[in-house]
Amino acid sequence: MDKGSYTFQALSTKYADFRGPAFTLKVEGSALNSAEMPIASLEVELCADGSAGGCHFLVESLYDFSQSKWINNLAKTIQVGAKLEILGGYVKQELIFYGYVDEFSMEYSGSAPPRLSVTGIDGFGYLMSCQEPIYGGKKKPQKVVEDILDKAVSAGYAKSRTVGTLTGFEVPVVKEKLDDFRYLHLLARRYCMSLFSVAGELIFDNVVANSSPLISLTVGAGLLDFKKRMSLQGQIGEVEIWGRDENQKFIKGTSNRVSIGGSGKTAIELAPKFKQTAIREYSEYVRTEKECMELAQARLDTQALNFVSGSGTCVGIPELIPGRYISIKGLDDSTEGSYFLSKVLHRFTEEGYYTQFEVKGAKA
Repeated sequence: MDKGSYTFQALSTKYADFRGPAFTLKVEGSALNSAEMPIASLEVELCADGSAGGCHFLVESLYDFSQSKWINNLAKTIQVGAKLEILGGYVKQELIFYGYVDEFSMEYSGSAPPRLSVTGIDGFGYLMSCQEPIYGGKKKPQKVVEDILDKAVSAGYAKSRTVGTLTGFEVPVVKEKLDDFRYLHLLARRYCMSLFSVAGELIFDNVVANSSPLISLTVGAGLLDFKKRMSLQGQIGEVEIWGRDENQKFIKGTSNRVSIGGSGKTAIELAPKFKQTAIREYSEYVRTEKECMELAQARLDTQALNFVSGSGTCVGIPELIPGRYISIKGLDDSTEGSYFLSKVLHRFTEEGYYTQFEVKGAKA
């Protein structure tokens, strides 16, 4: 995962003022260039909210009516399960998607030319089909997560995997009646980790803790629009986790202070009466009071991260990825600030290349 930082001016120089949008599709090594192929539209969606990433594109005007077949054997090249890479940008292009063809259809109409509609998904799509049970025994949770992610890498639907350090919660790992992806989602919630894919790298890590901004965007200088929203829905003042230690004695841990989000005020600070709201749960995974407190803090921070949400549109920037923070400038003091990127959508159409994004925040 890219942990660097960029300036809009440097990217503008790199991409020649963002002129001449272009992209390349690689299907099992065969390259389809946007300058040569009639690809009507392309969308790449990347998510750091626990969803799999995906893409969709349409290919038109490549049907030979006289021969009743697709030119360049395109329909045979694009097959389900085929490895799919997408590079996007301008004169220079960067890898923005890595996965495989999940679905494609051939569409025929008397009023329009035939076209191919193709949908891709990242390596997590493969894990959705892996449903064998896991009985971890003494195997550490980190090793369990690594082994699951390695399945997608071995299948060729991911290039690499990154797993953050998992400490505590050493209860034997058991998975039944769940596919691997849903199970990873449950583990991510337990350990307060993010689960997502960027450029072929499957990530299970606490990326929210790295608050350094990926880039600063200013209205009128790359940033076309931005919307901010604050909501008290789901906000709580306290989380209390109960469990039993190795001697079956009751233990508990409590958290009532948000530990992420930088400066600003939390929902509870702005609406003090919500301090009285609480979540109290029993967990089978904790064995010490420290683990209870860690789980309580993770739950509170996860809920708090939904306090602020927003969305925006900027010129097409291949470097914009979820799982990082973005700095918004050029607006009023209450809107300017740093936000966590939860979703990024790269869109190539006849109108050009634009990047839409969604953000979250625990403090306003």
